[in-house]
Amino acid sequence: MSTHGVGLVETLEALPDPVVVLFVLVTQLGDLWFYFLALSTVYFFGDRLPRLGGAVDRRRAAYLVALALGAAALTAALKATFAFPRPPGAGTAELAVLFPDPLDGVYAAAATGDGYGFPSGHATGAAVVWVGAATVLGIGTRRVRYAVAGTVAVLIALSRVVIGVHFALDVVVGLAVGLCYLVVADRLSDRGARPGRGFSLAVGVALAGLLLAGFRWEPVAVLGATLGARIAWGALGSALVAVPASERAGAVNLAVGLPVFGGLFGLVYATEPVPPVAFVGTALALGGILATPLVGEYVTDRL
Repeated sequence: MSTHGVGLVETLEALPDPVVVLFVLVTQLGDLWFYFLALSTVYFFGDRLPRLGGAVDRRRAAYLVALALGAAALTAALKATFAFPRPPGAGTAELAVLFPDPLDGVYAAAATGDGYGFPSGHATGAAVVWVGAATVLGIGTRRVRYAVAGTVAVLIALSRVVIGVHFALDVVVGLAVGLCYLVVADRLSDRGARPGRGFSLAVGVALAGLLLAGFRWEPVAVLGATLGARIAWGALGSALVAVPASERAGAVNLAVGLPVFGGLFGLVYATEPVPPVAFVGTALALGGILATPLVGEYVTDRL
């Protein structure tokens, strides 16, 4: 390692405790729960998202969901391929003692990492999802969108090193791999105009990950999520695009979709069930999320 590299690592390790806690918050912008909540909201409201009216239609919102699924599948496949460990102490949150119960447990869960470390899933996902959002959202200028997305992606990647759950190389490679995947997905999906192709790409990568990682609950869950989304969009995509977006329907979608299907998705990852259960659970969760706007239309038509 170069002297410059050693200096950087020493600087990050010497950061004050409040800064480290701040970076634990920043890292949540690249976490699975945040993507599920944020992308579901964008998808449910479509081009009627409050204060972002006209920024994105449901077709391109579905493409963002496909990107997030593809990033998860890609990370799982690469981690299984390289099987590189995380830094020593990645599973320990030393600053958790600063928080009262039950916040100490919440902090520990957010500030630690387990499993393989290379490449960083947060860095990969940040490059794919945040920069991908900049390519399809209509808000602001293109230059500003890319500047914001790039800054957030870099901060998310940096946060993984600051809190000690990844080496610097993990996040650098994660960002590079994520950008490469985004280029492929953008070209294949005509910059989000054909989200079905984005879902198909995610399924293909998830299958590769399953072959590399073996029949364990997590790669099976990722395959279930991508396949459930692909089937739902293939069967209902035309109808979903035709559903008129409204704030009222979006609120119904959030009230129904997130507790039911978001809860199911979270339950799978919290309990780590046997592979068949993981597959069915995530397939129903993602398929259900994509189909939820039909529920919102049905309810609002009858209110």
